[in-house]
Amino acid sequence: CPFCARMKANVLNQSEVQDYFRKHFLIYDMDVKGDTPMVDFKGKATTEKAFALEQRARATPVFIFFDLEGNAITRFTGATQTVDEFLLLGRYVVEGAYKNNVPFNIYKKQGKPQ
Repeated sequence: CPFCARMKANVLNQSEVQDYFRKHFLIYDMDVKGDTPMVDFKGKATTEKAFALEQRARATPVFIFFDLEGNAITRFTGATQTVDEFLLLGRYVVEGAYKNNVPFNIYKKQGKPQ
């Protein structure tokens, strides 16, 4: 996917992004068309492709954030425009802003510091 490639080349490879996300999240890169075996949060054997379908990860890239019980708490579909926007997405989750039922695009427009 060209958007995934752009994210990898311009955002995900930046040290500040990698440092922040490794500090706050466990990261799993998934191929939505992949047959790699995996175990889901409930202990069920599956594949990347089947898990992605169950999580409604159809368009790519999609970033799905899960809580410690394996529940999807928020998602962002598409590429962010900048490193700062992706870091803001991380803070949106880390700081719990998603709990206020404010979508990320609204949170972003509210002028949260970057």
